[in-house]
Amino acid sequence: MFNKISKLIAGFVFFYIVAMIVVLGNGSSFMGRYFQDFFNPIANSIGLNTTWNFFSPDPAQTMYLRYFVIFEDEYGNTTADTVEGFYPKSKDLGGDFRLDKKRDSYAMRFLAVDPYRIEVFFTPWLCRKNPGATKVQVELIVNRIPSLDQVIAVVNSNINDYDNILTTEQINRYIYECPHAI
Repeated sequence: MFNKISKLIAGFVFFYIVAMIVVLGNGSSFMGRYFQDFFNPIANSIGLNTTWNFFSPDPAQTMYLRYFVIFEDEYGNTTADTVEGFYPKSKDLGGDFRLDKKRDSYAMRFLAVDPYRIEVFFTPWLCRKNPGATKVQVELIVNRIPSLDQVIAVVNSNINDYDNILTTEQINRYIYECPHAI
């Protein structure tokens, strides 16, 4: 009796998770909006409720962080050259499906949702990576992907104009103190 009940519960959990993945894969659809009260509490808690956009003609924008690691003494004088870098290093994850690149892409989306996460997770990591650093300046950069209509218009007119419709936008700029420098 116990074995049948556990199989029934495991089957229900499996069906629920598969249905959640299918429905929330395009959360802005009719089905996604209709079932959001049923799926969102669990999906939010386990990290499955992200904007995937793989059913959409307009894919999600490419996001990355540009950071500057600053080295100063207690008087604000520069003690070493500022280190500039990008996270993820490639700045554009399109077409690269290696596991480490997917992990960086998901971590980037996790950081971009809340600037507090950059302060708590990303800044201490950069400060440990660069001994002697006192501050980290972080900028969120978004590469806006043109809509399908814009691309079709460019293809019909002149293929060289495609670069003109791509836009790069700086969304936020924050400066954080290194935890060990305080």
